[in-house]
Amino acid sequence: MLANVPEYFLYPAALIVSILISIYAVRKIIFITDRRKIYDVPDNIRKIHGDRIPSLGGIGIFTGYIIASAFFMYLEWYYVVAASVILFFTGIYDDIMNMRPSKKLVAQLIASAVIVLFADIRIKSLYGVAGIYELPYMVSAGLTIFLCTFFINVFNFMDGIDGLACVLTILYTLVQASLFALLGDHNMTGISLSLMGATIGLLAFNVAPAKIYMGDTGSMMLGLTIFTFAVSFIDLYASGHTTTQVTLIHSSQAAMGIMFSLLLLPVFDALRVFTFRLLRGASPLHADRLHAHYLLLDAGFSHTGAVIAITLANILIVIAGWLMQDLPLALNLAGQVTLLLLGAGWLSVIRKRFLAHRAA
Repeated sequence: MLANVPEYFLYPAALIVSILISIYAVRKIIFITDRRKIYDVPDNIRKIHGDRIPSLGGIGIFTGYIIASAFFMYLEWYYVVAASVILFFTGIYDDIMNMRPSKKLVAQLIASAVIVLFADIRIKSLYGVAGIYELPYMVSAGLTIFLCTFFINVFNFMDGIDGLACVLTILYTLVQASLFALLGDHNMTGISLSLMGATIGLLAFNVAPAKIYMGDTGSMMLGLTIFTFAVSFIDLYASGHTTTQVTLIHSSQAAMGIMFSLLLLPVFDALRVFTFRLLRGASPLHADRLHAHYLLLDAGFSHTGAVIAITLANILIVIAGWLMQDLPLALNLAGQVTLLLLGAGWLSVIRKRFLAHRAA
């Protein structure tokens, strides 16, 4: 459809259109939710905001993303959109009615299965990790569905303080769109920029002090789509069917390592929290304030300061993953995890010092 339109026009157009549509939609959502008194309810544990803030901002992201990206979509991506729609309506129901976690998990598994079984977007190889390369179809499908569902929930955890999930989404989609552009895949570049622009539209109202939250309406859809971008990039690089090859990335194994580094921070944070909860004899899903953004708040950071710190940490991990790309993938991943362990230790120390100083 857009084959004859130059990229220097298409990409900014996708970004600007998605931003404007998202801003318009979010403004209307704020107006409607205020009139109908539809607000998120604070619990003074993980939800520490005021009691008159709506949490349906994901509607704005979804609207801007779908409209702007429609010009870039191809057959397989329509299945991704279908999976996004499943999570979008699940999120709306959950944000308004508080859906049971088991029912929400079923919706996430179905959406992940649609990505794998219909769009055939899946992890096809481990590129030498533990000596494993090409995966049998059933193993590949099962692993991708599990990891996709896991990342949907992991990313949902990051929507805990003003602006964090939005800023991370912008970082992830910016990196992914840039890599797709370097590979010469104009469709995926436009789709990624559309999601980025729609998220920027919400960020204008989500930055501290937030006027609206994205809620599960946005965070689940974003988690699924960001994960799908990552797997699609790895597969696209490995296939070699591109107009340009990314010289900054030296191999398919390196491509996987860089995508891993991009998404590692929220995954690491979730696994760290799960481990601490289990060691304390609590459920891994027990509500508390162990996530990194809450620890930063406890250490005296503002919401904006915590968002900046986490974003800079994420950028540092991506740079480290890129610098170590020629190492064996397992060693590269171990290096990234080591950096995060050091960061978590540093955060624990400054938090304890701040709390001790405040108590004194």
